[in-house]
Amino acid sequence: ETEDERDIELDSIKAIFEELRTDSENPYTVYLDIPVSPEAPLPIIFPTVDGAPPNQLPTPPSSDHDSTADNEPRRIVTAIPLEIHRISNLPPLKLKVNLPEGYPADEAPQFLLSSEPRWIPEDTLEKLQWNGLDLWHEYGHGQVVFAYIDQLQQSAERAFGLAVDGPLSLPQEMQIALLDFDRQAERRKFEAETFDCGVCLEPKKGASCHRIARCGHVFCVSCLQDYYNNCITEGDISSVKCLAPDCGAEKPRGRKSKTLSPSQLLQIPLEPDVVRRYVDLKRKKKLESDSSTVYCPRKWCQGPARSKKYPKLTDVTAIDSSDSSDDEPPTEPPNSTSTNNDRNILPPLSERLAICSLCQYAFCRICSLGWHGEYARCHPLNAQSAATLSAEDQASMEYIRLHTSPCPTCGSPCQKTHGCNHMRCFQCGTHFCYLCSAWLDAANPYQHFAQKGRGCYMRLWELEEGDNGQGAAFGGIRMAEQEAFALEQQVLEDEAEGREAGEE
Repeated sequence: ETEDERDIELDSIKAIFEELRTDSENPYTVYLDIPVSPEAPLPIIFPTVDGAPPNQLPTPPSSDHDSTADNEPRRIVTAIPLEIHRISNLPPLKLKVNLPEGYPADEAPQFLLSSEPRWIPEDTLEKLQWNGLDLWHEYGHGQVVFAYIDQLQQSAERAFGLAVDGPLSLPQEMQIALLDFDRQAERRKFEAETFDCGVCLEPKKGASCHRIARCGHVFCVSCLQDYYNNCITEGDISSVKCLAPDCGAEKPRGRKSKTLSPSQLLQIPLEPDVVRRYVDLKRKKKLESDSSTVYCPRKWCQGPARSKKYPKLTDVTAIDSSDSSDDEPPTEPPNSTSTNNDRNILPPLSERLAICSLCQYAFCRICSLGWHGEYARCHPLNAQSAATLSAEDQASMEYIRLHTSPCPTCGSPCQKTHGCNHMRCFQCGTHFCYLCSAWLDAANPYQHFAQKGRGCYMRLWELEEGDNGQGAAFGGIRMAEQEAFALEQQVLEDEAEGREAGEE
């Protein structure tokens, strides 16, 4: 007997497409899922305007109905801006092929196309199905199943021409399913590849690696976990960024590389407790570098006041990626005059209430006393007064005054342990001179020490082995403080001598 041509064609197709499935009841009915991964990502929008058709945006009324003589109230329609999602992997095109008896000479093949969810428009599916019948006629009633599958694959690479007239508009309920499918497909591709870890220099499968979202560099998970856990444990949160040496090389001059977002640390994954410490340390760093931060006056607490700018973390899984944005260092010297004037202006009465974020103590941010209401008059207290400081605090303030140099941006005291007098603040990243606290240009910080006539000329390597309590010959802000303190001490001594002479 002559072998059925349908068996010959289906056997050859099964050898090419191993994923081809045969119907259990009809051996001449087969199913095939055709992947849809367009060469260019398909732009899709998901309208959310109530009452608007899913494939069009609301438009304002035409001028024909915009008449003041019309007694009916005018209906103003406002279009909501839509986000365009560019998706690279979409749910497959499901193909069902039935070869009836008499195929291919007398009977045409039967093709049925669908998608789940039904993201491909019905008219597009119908057009693709008719293309299969047209192909059968072009082949002179010959075997066309393989040619039709190839045609569908090429059409899928072009996204079936759905983006020719602009982004494809789909119902809002499909958004989560399509975005999730795209994310999982990208993850499967990533896990199937092999990468060379830039830390351990060993080839690793993608399933054991993590790609940094911001820059695309890939490292193995174990290296990232070891490094980031160590940085967060030691409090060096500024180093929690991409480990590639050349990452950020194209960033603008004077800007820092941004640290990783807490959500990405959870994806590596790091333990939630470690990520919580990371977020707490970042918040603490920002609070300490902000001169407007107010702290609880209770000596046993000293917690920062509640702040909308730096909210306290409640749920580590709900952290937004924007929490990782770092405050960039100034690109030009700060205006010291305006800064001092701003500090001398007292906040309005309605903004003087402060509540500690740790002990919930309500106090006045001006006088540091318990909250007395908006109608009580108060005056700022001198926190540095010897009358309000303990002996230990006085000794600490004295040491800071004599052996540290303040950052010109955030005021954090810094002491040099070794090296040159070009300093970089650990809190805010500002480059400054250790001797005079002058702001230095990050692009050329050593120009400051090469300018004749300045107090720091040729003093770059002064105290190269570190200060270590020896007392540097400070200039600038610290020198002015020391001179003022010495003058105050002299005045107090003269007054004491005058009183003693009067008593005699």
